[in-house]
Amino acid sequence: MGKISSSSNLYSHPDKLLEDHLINVADLMEYFLSEKPLAIQNELKEVARIIGLTHDIGKSTRYFQDYLFAEESAKQKLKSEYSSHSLFSAICTYFIVKEFCQKTCNENVFLPLFAYIAVRRHHDDLIDVMDEASLFDEKNLQILQAQLESINNHSFSTLCNTLHQKGLPVLLTKLLINTWFNEFERELKFYKKLIRKNKDLTPYLTLNLIYSLLLDADKTDVVLGNSNIPIRKTYDDKDWVKNYLIKVKPIPSIINELRTKAYHEVMKKDIDLNKRFYSINLPTGLGKTLTGLSFALKLKSELRKLKVNPRIIYSLPFLSIIEQNAQVIEKVIEENGTNPTSNIMLKHHHLAEIFYKTEEKEYETQEGELLIEGWNSEIIITTFVQLFHTLFSNKNSSLRKFHRFINSIIILDEIQSIPIKYWKLIKTILMLLAEKFNSYVILMTATEPLIFDKNEIFSITEPSKYYDNLNRIELYSEIENPVKIEQIVNQIDENPENSKLFIFNTIASAKKFYSLLKINSISKTFLSTHIVPLERQKRIEEIRNGKYKLVVSTQLVEAGVDIDFDIVYRDIAPLDSIIQSAGRCNRNAGNKKGTVKVFTLTDEHGRRYASYIYDPVLIDITEKLLSARQFFNEKQLFQLLDTYFQQITEKLNQTESSEILEAVSRLRYDKQETDELSISDFKLIEEDYPKIDVFIEYDERAVKVWKEFERIKMIKNLFERKKEFLQIRKDFYDYIISIPANTENLPPKIMDTYYISQNQLEDYYDHETGFKTKAGLLLW
Repeated sequence: MGKISSSSNLYSHPDKLLEDHLINVADLMEYFLSEKPLAIQNELKEVARIIGLTHDIGKSTRYFQDYLFAEESAKQKLKSEYSSHSLFSAICTYFIVKEFCQKTCNENVFLPLFAYIAVRRHHDDLIDVMDEASLFDEKNLQILQAQLESINNHSFSTLCNTLHQKGLPVLLTKLLINTWFNEFERELKFYKKLIRKNKDLTPYLTLNLIYSLLLDADKTDVVLGNSNIPIRKTYDDKDWVKNYLIKVKPIPSIINELRTKAYHEVMKKDIDLNKRFYSINLPTGLGKTLTGLSFALKLKSELRKLKVNPRIIYSLPFLSIIEQNAQVIEKVIEENGTNPTSNIMLKHHHLAEIFYKTEEKEYETQEGELLIEGWNSEIIITTFVQLFHTLFSNKNSSLRKFHRFINSIIILDEIQSIPIKYWKLIKTILMLLAEKFNSYVILMTATEPLIFDKNEIFSITEPSKYYDNLNRIELYSEIENPVKIEQIVNQIDENPENSKLFIFNTIASAKKFYSLLKINSISKTFLSTHIVPLERQKRIEEIRNGKYKLVVSTQLVEAGVDIDFDIVYRDIAPLDSIIQSAGRCNRNAGNKKGTVKVFTLTDEHGRRYASYIYDPVLIDITEKLLSARQFFNEKQLFQLLDTYFQQITEKLNQTESSEILEAVSRLRYDKQETDELSISDFKLIEEDYPKIDVFIEYDERAVKVWKEFERIKMIKNLFERKKEFLQIRKDFYDYIISIPANTENLPPKIMDTYYISQNQLEDYYDHETGFKTKAGLLLW
């Protein structure tokens, strides 16, 4: 991987010779491929090397070299189609891969095209492949020929000889490349018919994989160099959770006995590596985090016997429970005498701190960002958004980590949060991923939706026997007579000994209820996304520690958050959401049975708040099921879920899933003037209304963060500006909230950011309930 003896004097970057960069990227692609299954290595190893050695060869033109070394003031003038290098490089890649595939009788007819697209788009996002096959004309040819003519003959000859010595199967010459340019338009036409006919989903995985490998190798060499990557280590981690549980010795109780029973049930199960999908379905509070992690580590141990070293990708729907679960996993690692450095465990979400450290080294901010966003760790804790928008995306930034899905164990915690309209889509791609990429999936929930058929997953728990032993709550259905907020206030259990949680469907209803509370002697707090994240997380921690007797919240607490109340009041919602909310009641099975009350809340116009955010079909099914009796015990709720999910499956269509699957088979990454859905139309979280982000100068720390932000915004160099911002990104987003774009109380915009200064707080922000708005209904 060292520098070569004779130099072309051509550069890929101001401080790097072009041949060094090309060789390094080829070596890195080979390194990333070396831990993939043998079948994938055999198909792609040589193709990947060709891609790596040619992906930037278009940078050899005089136009690019002049642009690269121009003064900043002149760069904009020199930046043009002539200084662009991707098309030039992609055509060279295409013909070399095509010739290689013909010689080796490789049956994957798409490989030359995919190699071309990966190189063509390695600085952009992917587009509809049908459009890609049409985007070449006479003007492109003229530019390419001018670029070719501009290349210094001696420098190019030196470069090409070096690349040939390093494994490029063709010795490139300007004459040969010119021939390719003239033939290329005809070559593209061949693929249009193939794409139209294709119904197989495998090409989607192949293109994403090739693109991902190139992106990761290219960015890694630029930021880290190929000798600065954290090397994966093998840890004796099979019994990490077992050792942890022995040391912490849970306090004897009914709930801890059941947790232990569930843990042992799961860990006694023999692992059949032919089974790819596992289900851990347990009531809330029975320790799915530790049990799921322990099973994943056991599975990893079995796979290591086959010389496979899988990463564990632990994915959750909400940021609030990512922090909670990450703390638990860190403790497990520490109790086993291991420092939970970033190469062992990392958190990846848009608010994560940019910090990457191993035992040997602490990486700079930009290096840390690259390693975190590339999932360079043994255990990656991330959000559903990050995971599923890597599976379904056209974005360069998202797809870079796509190759990490190979040989991975994917834990999907709280899977009931996956939108029903995407069940078919997600199921289909996960099953393909398991089959083609040697991946395993562990599904965890207290309310198992029917995303998979019973015969498609291996259930490693028997949830009924845990529900049979649990009698923590009684749920009272009061939905038949809709009520106003004022009536709910009047119905509150005023026993000061009882802790109470109120869960509303909208921020507006939660705020109004909180404002009407008269019980001033009781400690209380408020939670919604209009509270700055730093304060929100602080309040959740205080709730967990029992500081408040009364909490008013939106749905952000209903799944996974480890909090416990005597009474939970819940506005009508889909049944699985109601049961998740009930999981915040008497969670630890105290001596006194908990009470859950479900009501139907209406606004001043008589419209149900639930109708603003939930599918009416889901609410209708829930209402009919809950109207069957006045109250339900925990076991009856569990039994009710099967009926609920059966009825959902029958009544809700999967049109959007089918249409995006069609886009996947047609490789329609992003639409160009068409009504058909594309892969880029996948949105795990739909915006209920247009939103804007606002920085709240909430405290003295926020004042300092904003001043630093102002300084960074004045930096003219884009690269330096981004580098500096990454150092404060976590702190900056601690004070960012999203508000309706149409709010009447719109704060001022400073430096392209909506901003509320400390001396304006009274006008815009309430320290108890968050942002003040005069706009209409606010949704969670």
